[in-house]
Amino acid sequence: MDDKVNHSEEEITERYRKALESAIQKAPIRSGERLYLTDLWAITSIPEEVIVETLGSSEVKLPEGVSCIVDDRRKKKRIIYGKREPNEKGSNPKQSRIQKVQGEDQ
Repeated sequence: MDDKVNHSEEEITERYRKALESAIQKAPIRSGERLYLTDLWAITSIPEEVIVETLGSSEVKLPEGVSCIVDDRRKKKRIIYGKREPNEKGSNPKQSRIQKVQGEDQ
């Protein structure tokens, strides 16, 4: 069954956003006050690329004690949502929310 037949793009995005907000509350907080993309995927079963796209286009509230959501699928981890590193220049909220995470190699 195709969701697009019965629902607008905005309604579908809103459903994903709500599912992610719920998963964010359930996900384990990793070192450095981070949540991992793979944990959100395991909780929601939403494809990882859809999670990244939804986080890039929607505002979600992070729980207390969480500073960012990290794409942990590769050795070089990167922040896909949340607080920026203090040395990042010219942050524009309309720009992509993805950045490399320094100091993690696991």
